[in-house]
Order: sequence, then C-alpha cells, then structure tokens
Amino acid sequence: MKGYIGVTSREWFTYLSQNNNIDEVNFWRKNTNNFRVLTEGESFFFLVKNEKRNKGERVVLGKAIFERFEVLSVDEAWNKYGIGNGDESKDSFMRRMNEMFETDTNNGQIGCIILSDFKLFDNAVYLSNVGIEFKNSVVSGKGISATEVNTINEYAFGKVESFMRRLNEANNIGFTEDDDGFPEGKLILKQHLVRERNSKVIKFAKEQFIQQHGKLFCEICKFDFIACYGDIGEGYIEGHHTKPVSEMTENDETKVEDIALVCANCHRMLHRKRPWLTINELKELLK
Repeated sequence: MKGYIGVTSREWFTYLSQNNNIDEVNFWRKNTNNFRVLTEGESFFFLVKNEKRNKGERVVLGKAIFERFEVLSVDEAWNKYGIGNGDESKDSFMRRMNEMFETDTNNGQIGCIILSDFKLFDNAVYLSNVGIEFKNSVVSGKGISATEVNTINEYAFGKVESFMRRLNEANNIGFTEDDDGFPEGKLILKQHLVRERNSKVIKFAKEQFIQQHGKLFCEICKFDFIACYGDIGEGYIEGHHTKPVSEMTENDETKVEDIALVCANCHRMLHRKRPWLTINELKELLK
C-alpha cells in the first residue's frame, strides 16, 4: 500500500500528540480539491516543520491512517471534529484559519483530510537517513511508494540499529581526548569514541530530547548553548555513551537510550579519570 508524507505544523502535531483519546483528526488545508493520493487505510506521515530559527532538515515524527477527504466550512470542521482539528478551542481554531488562509470563518471552506490511529514514532525519521528524497521546495507533501512506506515504518518502530549497519555511516562529531586521564591508553578510549561517533544515533537522540524538553541543554549542568551564544549555538550538543567500554563487545551497536546529551565541559569531566564517572556521579560532584 502506498503512502503520503505531509508537511505538518509543529504546533498542530505537538498538540495532537499530547491528546491520546481522539478518534479522528483533521489535517486541514486551504486547497478544497479532492485528495486523491491515498485510498482508505493507507499511511499518512507527518513531516514536522522546524522552529523558526532552525534551518536543519525536517523530521518525520508520526503517522496516521487515511480515512476520507471532506470539504467543510471552518464552523462545520470544528463542530464535527473539535480538538481533533489540533486546537484547544473554537475561537483559537477560527482565528488560525483566518490568519493562515484568510478564510471567512462563517462561510469559507477548507479541505479536510480525515485521519485515524494517530501515532507518535518511537524513533524520529530523517528522510535522508533512509534514502527518501524530499526537496525543501515541496510545500504541502508528496506521495511515496509501498517500499518507502515500509522503510519509514521499519526505522520508526525500533529497527534503527539494522539501518545503521546497512548504511555504514559513522562520522566524527568532535569528541575530545585527555591522554593523562586514561592510564589504560588510547586504544580503549578510541574504541569508546568510535562507538559514540555514529552521527545518525546522536542526531536521533537530539530529536527525541527536543520532543521531550522543547530544546537542547546539558543533562548534567543544564547549560543551554543557544541561550548563551545565540544562533551559533543552535542545535549543538555532544553525545556521551553511558555504557562502559568494558561491558561492550566489538560488535555492539550504539542505541539511543545509551546516549546522554552533555556540554563539552561535562563530557570532558566524565572521561577525566578511570573508571569513567556516571551521569549521576558527575551531577553529585557539581552540587
């Protein structure tokens, strides 16, 4: 079964992801022409827009199942789907429609892509990671093949490690060494850093952290790069592997839950002496 990737308002997606008891949601749009890309039961993926100052790649954070397409007035849409429109009140929804589409809230009509089974992904999906092209010039969305649907689902629901192995992409992300602090020598340190250097897992950990906390900051000292440095700090944080090297084998793969996001200072202190400090131990020292 084919699918569709729709460019989605972050505010709309966030609101609905926090309300789990909605049977059907309305993916509204200005265009009232019939939506023929999908048939009932096919997958609709949400490519969520970035915050205004974030110019990085957009990410697919969830999906739903296409049910039908309807053309409704703004008033009808609210009366029929309520908060399933992605707004907490009728006044807020009508104001949004007026501001975004300049739609007459009494008589004007909007296109309503009605979806069910709204799901937030376990693993955020960057399309570049899974080989699906999606140009920035695409404004509303595009259809995808059944193979691409399966690829997104596989990545999104727990099989990240297999993708990492197949893609074979392990890039350096600026880890540091302190030779004097490692009596067992560089070999162990390099083994540790190699396992931390899978940029895809770090990128993934960042996105999940932003979903949970709304921004990036050090998990230990709470340092916020963008608050301190402005735009140059946007999106920056270092990844620390919390699982000791002694517990890892040569074929172990980095998992998102093994990554802690920390500032450069805390990262260096974690690695300062052997055995390496845990996150909680360094937090206690900081107190």
